[in-house]
Amino acid sequence: MDLEVRHLRVIHAIAEYGSISKAASSLGLSQPSLAGQLQRIERMFGGRLFERVHEGSRPTPLGLWLLDRSGSLLHAFGALQRDARHRVERGAVRPVIRVGCGNTSIAGHVSNCLYDLAPGADIAIRTEEGMDVLPALLAAGRLELAVLGDYPGYELVPPPGVVYEVPATEPIFVGVAASHPLARCEEIELADLAGEEWAMPTQVEFGYREHFWAACRERGFAPRLSFSLNANLAYDLIRAGRCVAMFQATFPGRAGIAVRPLVDTPLVFRHVVGWTQYGPLAETAVSLVSSVMRAYWSEALQVPGYAAWIKRNGQPLPSPA
Repeated sequence: MDLEVRHLRVIHAIAEYGSISKAASSLGLSQPSLAGQLQRIERMFGGRLFERVHEGSRPTPLGLWLLDRSGSLLHAFGALQRDARHRVERGAVRPVIRVGCGNTSIAGHVSNCLYDLAPGADIAIRTEEGMDVLPALLAAGRLELAVLGDYPGYELVPPPGVVYEVPATEPIFVGVAASHPLARCEEIELADLAGEEWAMPTQVEFGYREHFWAACRERGFAPRLSFSLNANLAYDLIRAGRCVAMFQATFPGRAGIAVRPLVDTPLVFRHVVGWTQYGPLAETAVSLVSSVMRAYWSEALQVPGYAAWIKRNGQPLPSPA
């Protein structure tokens, strides 16, 4: 017997409902029929996937392993079926553009500019806490467009069939409590923060920590990374003076937090837009990147701290071709 998608659905249904009878009902099958299918599936995998317990059915170690490995497959097959039905219902002439966004300041610009440039497309947008998954999703054809970023020394290399462009390169600032003595400074020397506790997001992309650590080492200290926090908790603790953190220069500001540039700009973030080379954006991607650049710099000049930094430095950071 060959493995089929329906076999995976059976396993996940039993795990979700915790019993064969409830899983059978959810799948529109009789309990004996589902129990027989499970026995055949277990023979195919060479071991028991569930064990009977007082509460119903519980995955064995082999079952847990299979559930973990097959979850993304079921999601991919489900998305494929939905997209295919959607194309048939709408007509194949309507392009489908699936967008994946990291937590960057240009994600909104990319999304809004895309709607303006592709009014006839079916657009679906998702966000990811960490950007590391986005290149693989582009390469696998599960996304047509991605908003991501990288750091000096850890630049992203596009997978085969994917194109990257850089609409902007942004300095990374530091956020301290408004009551912090350094909040009075126009710019803060990174070395002056050697004694501080630092907060970082709970999930960060490759290069984030490495770039930060390298900049700190160059200034003679190892940062104390005491907090791994979501944004709202980080804001509360920074405001209370418990820690400091890195901020994108376009951060709009929060009461009680002073966001300041770092002397000599030791930390930099490069915004990256990626798309499938032969996908629906092949002909409009250059226009999209240009529109995003205009929108980004228009917003940047409205952020007082960033606008002042640009004025002092004479021009925005260059974006490589």
